[in-house]
Amino acid sequence: MFNLKHSFISILLVVLAAAIGQGSTIDIGSVGLWAGGTISLGREVSVSGTAASGGDFSALSGTDLTSIYTEKNVWIDRNSTVSGDIIANGKIQVSGVKVGGSIEEFSDFVLPKLDILEKTAFGTKDIYGKNNSTTTLLAGDYKSLSFSKDTTLNLSSGEYNIQSFWMDKESTVNVDTSAGNVVLNIAGSFSTSQNVSFTNTGSGSLQINIFGRDFWLGSGSSLSAVLKVVGGNIGIDNSANLSGQMYATGNINMGNGSQFEYTPATAIPEPSTLAFLAVAGLFYRKRPASQTYIS
Repeated sequence: MFNLKHSFISILLVVLAAAIGQGSTIDIGSVGLWAGGTISLGREVSVSGTAASGGDFSALSGTDLTSIYTEKNVWIDRNSTVSGDIIANGKIQVSGVKVGGSIEEFSDFVLPKLDILEKTAFGTKDIYGKNNSTTTLLAGDYKSLSFSKDTTLNLSSGEYNIQSFWMDKESTVNVDTSAGNVVLNIAGSFSTSQNVSFTNTGSGSLQINIFGRDFWLGSGSSLSAVLKVVGGNIGIDNSANLSGQMYATGNINMGNGSQFEYTPATAIPEPSTLAFLAVAGLFYRKRPASQTYIS
């Protein structure tokens, strides 16, 4: 009887140790915003989904956030809300911020690794769309894609290998994923002017991979995509609307009034994982919910 009780206690201690060890660990697939550098958010920015960074995390007043994980420090201005946890390896400053989860300073969080894609070759043909024109492109290799204002670009399923991408204001990119994902591999810069809309149809997704340069989305623009920027930064101007997942080995900056919604792939935990979480839940206790921190 003693051996049985001793074995049971030993198992519980192992589970507890594992739960504590996993407390500041997250899977990259569950992250909406991922930056190897800093994440900086303007006023009244909304982020629905977990944000994780290797550098500092900062947000101006009136932001609406979910959960934050960083290897550095966190600073969030007043009148903001964080519905989940704030985990940082440095200091956390959240004066006048309502936090619904736990706050953990000087943690041992390790930023999950991003799979680095290999840079692809691109074509030699430049594509230009003049004002008020419509261009339809099949998947393939191109050099630069450049479109003036009030233009329409139609893309269909497959891979587009491109050197650079530019879309002027008040333009639309129709992304047809009926036959599979649309993948843009861009060896240079990707940027748009204001009020550019990416409109997705079909059951697939838009995937944008940028190598060695920056991504810029103009004010009032909209985009739903899995975006990976390797060797560059992500810049979002004011009042943009985004969904999907965004990853940058550099920094992520979002302008005032912009919104981001994390849209994950469906993943069902294994039964053993569910059992582990149920047992670990007996030992893990968070701070009281719905706290407002005032210094």
